[in-house]
Amino acid sequence: MKQAQACNKLALRLSNLIMMLFLFDFAFHAFALIPIRNGRDRMKARHRITSKLYSVTPKEKYCHGLAILRMPLTSIDRIANEAILESAIQKTNKLSVILRSSDNDHSLALLRQYVGEVYSTLWDCTFSSNHPEFLDVVVYPQNLPNAAPEQWIHHREDLDMVCSHDSICGWFSGSAAGRGTLFSSSKGSGMGGLKDHVAALNADRQGRGLSQVDVLSVEPWPKGADIQFQKDSNVVYMDDVALEDAPSNVVDGNDELASSNIDDDGDGSLVFLGGARIESKSLFQNVCVGGTFDGMHYGHRKLLTLAVSSVSPQTGKLLVGVTVDEMLKGKQDADLIPPLKERMDGVRKFLNRLAPGMKNRVRVVPISDPYGPPGSPDDGIDFDALVLSHETLENGHLLNLHRVKTLGFKPLVLLCTRRTEAYGMSSTALRERRRRLLEEVNKATS
Repeated sequence: MKQAQACNKLALRLSNLIMMLFLFDFAFHAFALIPIRNGRDRMKARHRITSKLYSVTPKEKYCHGLAILRMPLTSIDRIANEAILESAIQKTNKLSVILRSSDNDHSLALLRQYVGEVYSTLWDCTFSSNHPEFLDVVVYPQNLPNAAPEQWIHHREDLDMVCSHDSICGWFSGSAAGRGTLFSSSKGSGMGGLKDHVAALNADRQGRGLSQVDVLSVEPWPKGADIQFQKDSNVVYMDDVALEDAPSNVVDGNDELASSNIDDDGDGSLVFLGGARIESKSLFQNVCVGGTFDGMHYGHRKLLTLAVSSVSPQTGKLLVGVTVDEMLKGKQDADLIPPLKERMDGVRKFLNRLAPGMKNRVRVVPISDPYGPPGSPDDGIDFDALVLSHETLENGHLLNLHRVKTLGFKPLVLLCTRRTEAYGMSSTALRERRRRLLEEVNKATS
């Protein structure tokens, strides 16, 4: 009799437990049945239920972090990935990196290439962080043969943090395996995000008796990875832009090109000697670029080369602005920055060697204000494009606001390039190197 009563009690408890799990699951997923017009209300309601399934207050250090990245197909992807990795490596010594894509059509050669690229980015980020030791990192591209699936990482006992962004982790499902497609296509909010993704992951871990993982958000999210900002600010990525998607106010410079040593192939593109096909939408009449140009390192040379490549042959012009000494006094190791004349001479020497035929169409001028000639009421109207790195996109955006709202000019097309090796290849790193060398010389001679 007692044994039967005990069995009945046990059965009742199990029944209650199953009912609780059923109610939770129903509440968690039933919102998908609500019409799309109530999507924002559904998001708020789902957040109330799932908010206890994650923590958004980051710890000082985590045991094992998971960074969810995009496949590095475009500059925007690469800028987003770098921002996530920079945040993640500050908080953990052990990191698993997932590469996601809504498109599964990637060759094995490309997957291998992406692995190498992400490890190179990690190398640069690690140097920037002054980490005492190299991280224990494994990169898992989606669909890489023999590599562990993402779900296997979700079930690691020591996993305690996920770092990513809403546009990558957005989902519209009852699991943590969403691909973010619906979220990224929804203006404003969407159908989910990083927090909801982690909440679903934690619900799964809870059922397996595993500890909860925390959310590590990237703040602030870089402008260079903000797709809406790109659209609003007239940004074109020079390294990978599809020319048919270029802004409509791009100058069509093929009139003067047709009379030069160039064949118009009849398809809206131009074929130069050597066989390079150049779309006329890629070329501009008045291009500007600015910077300190301290040391003329390889990043400077890349920027100037891209600026030269954006100028319409025969009639296009390039203006290079070099920051005056007075504006550089607040920079690190400012006493090691060469004087203005030396920096301007370095720019001229490089350009004369790169594009000798442009000698009479290039001006190198000092700039003593944030906007320079493109923001001048006298000269600004002539310019149609500005070449800059993704780290200075905000400056380009402010310049365009000044041109439109204050001067009444058209906004410039912002021809942007992703800055690579941002920490190893920088003027600051070069000045630090100079400082160390000077200290070693002084020590040896004292």
